[in-house]
Amino acid sequence: MKKLFLAGIGFFLAMGLTFAQQAQTTPEENATKVVTELVTKLTLNDEQKTAVSTIVLDQEKAIAAVIQDSTTKVDVKKENIAKIQGESDTKIAQLLTDVHRPEHADPLIPDLV
Repeated sequence: MKKLFLAGIGFFLAMGLTFAQQAQTTPEENATKVVTELVTKLTLNDEQKTAVSTIVLDQEKAIAAVIQDSTTKVDVKKENIAKIQGESDTKIAQLLTDVHRPEHADPLIPDLV
């Protein structure tokens, strides 16, 4: 009975770890999703796509570093992430032309509308 109980606990722990690993994505995966969405919504040209890819990847790496920092409090992490996102939004906004601005949804870059 004890062995069965321990085997059951081991199984559920293993399943929990599996789901936790699946939920975590890399900065590269996150950046790819964001860039794909922006390219689709804004119909960016190749030059803009390359520049946006670099900006978003840098943003995602910086955010991942902030999240992994165990010495920083949650409130400070939120502020740092908001600052990183704001800087990235500004950089992306500078790449866009007037053609892109009306189409841009405000969750990513609210200054454009």
